Amino acid sequence: MNTEHIARIIAVHKERYALWDEEHGEYYGKLKASNYYHLSLTPYPVTGDLVKCQYNTMGDSVVLETLPRKTFIQRFDAWNATNAQAIAANVDEIFILTSANHDFNLKRLHRYLAACKQGRANCTIVITKADVCEYPEELLEKAKKDMPDEKILLISAVNGMGLETIREKMIPGSISVFLGSSGVGKSTMVNALAGRHVMDVNGIREDDSKGRHTTTHRQMVFLDSGAMVIDVPGMRELALLDAEEGLNQTFRTVSDFAECCRFHDCRHEREPGCAVRAAIEQGELTEEALQEYKNLQKEAARKERRDEWAVMVSKHRKQLKNTPKRRGY
Repeated sequence: MNTEHIARIIAVHKERYALWDEEHGEYYGKLKASNYYHLSLTPYPVTGDLVKCQYNTMGDSVVLETLPRKTFIQRFDAWNATNAQAIAANVDEIFILTSANHDFNLKRLHRYLAACKQGRANCTIVITKADVCEYPEELLEKAKKDMPDEKILLISAVNGMGLETIREKMIPGSISVFLGSSGVGKSTMVNALAGRHVMDVNGIREDDSKGRHTTTHRQMVFLDSGAMVIDVPGMRELALLDAEEGLNQTFRTVSDFAECCRFHDCRHEREPGCAVRAAIEQGELTEEALQEYKNLQKEAARKERRDEWAVMVSKHRKQLKNTPKRRGY
């Protein structure tokens, strides 16, 4: 007998979804074509989504509807200018990982923060592999000085340093996601938090500290504490998508000064009454921070123009397709 109920997406395997609920445990399902493919009444589900589905005891269940999300992490899809690539939904805490080796990059952390804060989830920056760095505290201080308003932790999954602070954030029923490049130690940290082997771990190259993608798809892991973790494939970059709000939160000092400029459209160059330039001259803001803020703003603007162009081309193609063809003589 088929019954409708609420389930959570715990993994996505192309067109097949792994679902979980307390009554039935883990099972698989497929999207109802008329709801998703034809009418597009509901967004495609991603790991972490709650969905309404029709449970089937004889085979794959049917996913009927994606329920409203409280948070949503996404990035620009480089292969389709009109779409965003979904990462995870309904996330309570985002841990942005960088390791204490060649991967440590403040500009990349800024990019992750801007994209994640747009999704309105709590963010914590985690510097991993403190045990492999001779002076890891220097990297921690450098990050705190660059991002004084952010929560930044220094950890080692090998000796357990800092893991208890992360466990405190992962309360029962909460969903956390770990983002970062391949090789930063996401799978190692999940194993350490779980207290058992739940993720495969691969090594990294010694010359550049880069690793292979241990995780090949986004999947949810249930910890004994009742917390849930979404592990995602390593990503070197997160292209910005509609990230004006996230940018302003990440570069709060720049945006706060900008609100005091005389002109609303101030470019912070030579305009009279520019509070940003005044802050730089007084040493309250760095030229590098302003330049990076401008660069990310330009990237977000380019993305918006690409979207507008792609929508216009799509509409034009539809018009041509629907235009009756004339008979030739």
